[in-house]
Amino acid sequence: MDTLWNNLVKGLQEGALAAADKAGDLTRVARARLDIAAAKNQLNRTQAELGATVHKLLEASADPATDAQVLALSQQLKTLDAELISCEAFYGALQNELAAGTEQTDKIAEAERTDQESI
Repeated sequence: MDTLWNNLVKGLQEGALAAADKAGDLTRVARARLDIAAAKNQLNRTQAELGATVHKLLEASADPATDAQVLALSQQLKTLDAELISCEAFYGALQNELAAGTEQTDKIAEAERTDQESI
């Protein structure tokens, strides 16, 4: 009876640890996706601001290519684009890391099942 109880407790503890690990992984993925969405949102807002600024300059018959605000917004777009690429690269690396971890966990679980069946 003690062995059954110990196995039950051990199984529950392992299940709780696995659930906590999975929750942590999902949190990391959600945060990475949120960072991508925020970067895209900021990029779109800056593009809209640049477009509005260029439109105002063209309405005033001014040259947007030499305007300081247009140049600053253009530089900001380059920075935001690099940030978005970085966020997407991190997300891809995280996906690969979690996929590799899942494959490893599946192999370990299969080995444990095989060991249990042989007993």
